[in-house]
Amino acid sequence: MNRSERIYRLHAILNTGRPVALKRMQSELEVSRATIVRDLAYLRDFMGAPIIYDREQNGHYYDPEAPSYELPGFWFNASELYALLATEQLL
Repeated sequence: MNRSERIYRLHAILNTGRPVALKRMQSELEVSRATIVRDLAYLRDFMGAPIIYDREQNGHYYDPEAPSYELPGFWFNASELYALLATEQLL
């Protein structure tokens, strides 16, 4: 599973409305703890996700008081974008 797939699955897990433990995220995504921590930081820092950690319940979740958060629709790497633009030119 690549990073973008993990981010979308992580978004779905966090969107449940209740705190989710790191162990559960690890088992559902089948990755290491460090990978989950990096992906949570990426979501929070670069994508502006309103992620909160609840120490009492030992889990992460989206802030219910924040505006609704959605991920961007499409992510392309450089070669995929080039292929899309080349296809447009051919059409």
